[in-house]
Amino acid sequence: MANVNWSDLTKLPYWLAKPSSELDKLRKGAVRFWQRVEGVLAWPVKQLDPMTAELELVHLLAWERDIEQIPSETETMYRTRVKYALPFAKGAGSKTGWLDMFKKLGMPWVNIDERVSETDWDVVDLQLLDVDFGDRQNLINYICRQYGRTTRRYQYTTIAKMAVMSPPKNFDNHNDISMATVNTNLLPAKRLMTMDGESSFLVAKIKQL
Repeated sequence: MANVNWSDLTKLPYWLAKPSSELDKLRKGAVRFWQRVEGVLAWPVKQLDPMTAELELVHLLAWERDIEQIPSETETMYRTRVKYALPFAKGAGSKTGWLDMFKKLGMPWVNIDERVSETDWDVVDLQLLDVDFGDRQNLINYICRQYGRTTRRYQYTTIAKMAVMSPPKNFDNHNDISMATVNTNLLPAKRLMTMDGESSFLVAKIKQL
């Protein structure tokens, strides 16, 4: 009943649809009455969805699904974790499950590396945007404790995203330095020395379409 178009449903014939008439007032009163009936009937169904349920009932669902509310966590984030508690638990053992979990929590840009060279084999590296890690550090710590594999340790690598405002330009430099000394003797006192140097710099902004 949530998609009921009350205007079309209660549309009166044109000879009766006089604005502010007694019949129009009766029509509006009937619409408000049935909208309240609709809300009462839909209330129990809404309590089954953590995104629309009363917060007290969300706490009960969280206790049932082994979810704890994190200090300074937003209500939307808390409801999302309660709603997807079962999929998160099922996908905790795979890299795909972790990426899907971070995406549902509003962090789509996450990379996970395992068995990194020159690092202990049991270390898992989570690469996150600096802005995501700064705002949700407690949440990420909680996720690693609850869904992390028991034989793995997790470390964080933050990536700062910065736009380059300068257009692409080339900076080239070529220089040659020669040093010599005139000697009147047959035996040279100093050798002829030549130093060549070359440098090139490129500044560009990569734009993804």
